[in-house]
Amino acid sequence: MIYEERYTIVGLRDVRNYLDLCRQSIVPAIRAAGGQALCLVTGMVGDPGNAVLMMTGYEDAAAWQDAQECFLSAERNPLIDTEYVRLLRQIAYLPRGIPEPQDRRATYGYRRFFIDPASLDRFVECSEQGVWPLYHAVDSRVLGLWTPLESTFPMEIILMTGYHGPGHWEETRFFAGRPPGISDEIWERGRSLTAERSSLLIRSSWVRILRAHDIDAW
Repeated sequence: MIYEERYTIVGLRDVRNYLDLCRQSIVPAIRAAGGQALCLVTGMVGDPGNAVLMMTGYEDAAAWQDAQECFLSAERNPLIDTEYVRLLRQIAYLPRGIPEPQDRRATYGYRRFFIDPASLDRFVECSEQGVWPLYHAVDSRVLGLWTPLESTFPMEIILMTGYHGPGHWEETRFFAGRPPGISDEIWERGRSLTAERSSLLIRSSWVRILRAHDIDAW
């Protein structure tokens, strides 16, 4: 699989029209090409409200190329101020295709990490074995973990995690203590591997909060 991260700035008054176009035309065209629209989100904290991010998975480069025509429509272009696209590869067990309804959340955190490429395997292990079980236990849902296809130093890692709202995200930043219903094992392993993962960072990470929108084509 390859993944497309498409970040689009639309006119201030065109957000609703653009989201409708995504649901009615773009997402069905992506699906027809064999793609999977994982999320459609707009800026909330850290991005303007007229910023639209779509994460989409494709079986291969040919499927991705087949889907590009849907982004060149005369109906779409007048709505756009600017946009950029880059291709990503999956580096962990998530994503596993389109999220099931029970795993979708109202908001998503988009976090960028920068690490030494030599630390990638351990970074992923800490995420999968400690950080993610803890966050899933408090009802967050990791959407996926990716890195750009191109090789760079430091290596950029992209994490998207779903929350019920900004308040839910804030609760997970600095746990005041072990949350109710969390086992000792998940709590201790989660805290230990979160600290270890943080020690692997070359630069400080930061997060943007994005508002999720339903995609009828799901």
